[in-house]
Amino acid sequence: MTTLNSYTVTYSGNNSRFANFSEEVNATSQREAVEKIYGKYLDSNYFPQDDGIIKDCDGHTICDDAHDLYIEHDGGYFYAELSN
Repeated sequence: MTTLNSYTVTYSGNNSRFANFSEEVNATSQREAVEKIYGKYLDSNYFPQDDGIIKDCDGHTICDDAHDLYIEHDGGYFYAELSN
């Protein structure tokens, strides 16, 4: 059985839409937490590949592999930390 933890996903960057963005989500890992939030708000720009890489709608890599813990967006990135 997989254990869910509560993570706070935050955006750090220049995009005004996500200025001061922070949202809690339950996930099994930091990576899963970031993907859930990114997919929720930017689903038209979220294309996960079989090898763990994530591409945007223009085909640019925004997450290098399954071990990266953040997803790049507009000069910044989304990342997750365990919630207290």
